[in-house]
Amino acid sequence: MESPQLNPDFQYGRTLLVVDDDPFILRYIEKALSMAKYKVRTANSEDQALAVLNEQRVDLVLTDIVMGDSDGFRLAARIEERNSGLPVVFMTGAVPETDEYTQELRRAGLLLRKPFGPKQLWDFLAGALSKRFSRIP
Repeated sequence: MESPQLNPDFQYGRTLLVVDDDPFILRYIEKALSMAKYKVRTANSEDQALAVLNEQRVDLVLTDIVMGDSDGFRLAARIEERNSGLPVVFMTGAVPETDEYTQELRRAGLLLRKPFGPKQLWDFLAGALSKRFSRIP
């Protein structure tokens, strides 16, 4: 994995919370984001993600849509209730590309399709962090 060629001041010091029930995906994303100088926290469930948010301020949440005990949309709604304005973006490999809602999220720059490479991840998050959105469409 090659380090990204991004503006180091943009991502340096930003804290991201990554939520996925697959430990391999969590390790992969954590490594890729650490290379890009992000601070990374991980959670493997909705409850663990909310506990992290109670402990620490984060700049953005990247969550899988389909998880064993929950889903990313429910997590996003719970985050909105507690931390209005905290950006939440999504990733999925399980929801069909023909699903209208996920197509809308993708057009809005809020959905990253799995599988993805490090550069796709860095570009996606740089775009998400540069927006000032507070809610999912």
